[in-house]
Amino acid sequence: MIHPILTTLYCLLSSTTNLNPPEIQALVESGLEYAYIEQFDSAQIYFDEVIESYPDNPAGYFFKAALVQLKMMDQCQFTGEKQYLTLIKQAIRYAEGILDKEDNLWAEFYLGNSHAYRAVYEGLKNNYFETFKYGVKGGRILQDIIKKDSTFYDAYLGAGSFEYFWARAARYLPLLRLGGGDVDEAIRKLHIAAEKSLYSGRTAQNSLVFIYGEEENYAMAQSLIDSLLALYPESKTFLWTKANIEFKKEKYITAASRYNELLSRYNAEKNKNYSNIAQCKLAIGKCHYKLGEKDKAREALKDVVRLKPHSDEYPLIKGYCREAYGLLSRIF
Repeated sequence: MIHPILTTLYCLLSSTTNLNPPEIQALVESGLEYAYIEQFDSAQIYFDEVIESYPDNPAGYFFKAALVQLKMMDQCQFTGEKQYLTLIKQAIRYAEGILDKEDNLWAEFYLGNSHAYRAVYEGLKNNYFETFKYGVKGGRILQDIIKKDSTFYDAYLGAGSFEYFWARAARYLPLLRLGGGDVDEAIRKLHIAAEKSLYSGRTAQNSLVFIYGEEENYAMAQSLIDSLLALYPESKTFLWTKANIEFKKEKYITAASRYNELLSRYNAEKNKNYSNIAQCKLAIGKCHYKLGEKDKAREALKDVVRLKPHSDEYPLIKGYCREAYGLLSRIF
């Protein structure tokens, strides 16, 4: 018979705060389903409920921050930056508070992922030093989780993404002498995340489509993105990925069709986002340019330039216009 005192002592030493009970899993998974189809307000309801019901848990703050980041990416604006940074800092603070008291892999996960997502955000703003700083910090935390527990599958997305971009940097920026990096191992980790993680599966699949495109393994990229769109036909995020893969494959007619589908969706919205429209027009213009269809290319590119008056509200339009001018100068 085990002595009751020893049993109590064992429980005290081995127990950690459960940051991922079934109630939180259900809320997060419901929110993510709406996030994948850009129904941001509906997704936020579930993440807000996590925050309200579990205010000391970093989960709600992290997933709401990730949602705000996705919304800013979708709308090509950074108007939610203040809210985003506040949420990321809250997720980090609560995760670190837990880790000050106990070893907790879910707290480490939210800490590492908060830094990793911050790295992606800084990359969108072309703040490359910040991207590197946060990426290394987050990536190493997520790698350490896997070393501690190889079955913590949600850590594989961030760890695999970090390892892939490290390997790419070592390949294309030899002067930095980064060393190391294994593309195959990075891809293996992302497949594990896609197949076995609780929350990271769809994002891991979408990341793999991008990576397989970069590595020119178009058959795998095509298979993965088609499976995502079969599940989420309303998703503009996944449709962009599909269109970009078709462009990489030099299937310019198919790519133009996908970009036109996106353009139709953006034009149908009540509150038009002119940055999205300009981005679609630029992509369509590139397709026609590659096809040698000068008149169609010129028309689409001029449409981009006509949207320049909206650049004060949508700053990314300036970059789209510069690119459009460059292509127009090559069309005689």
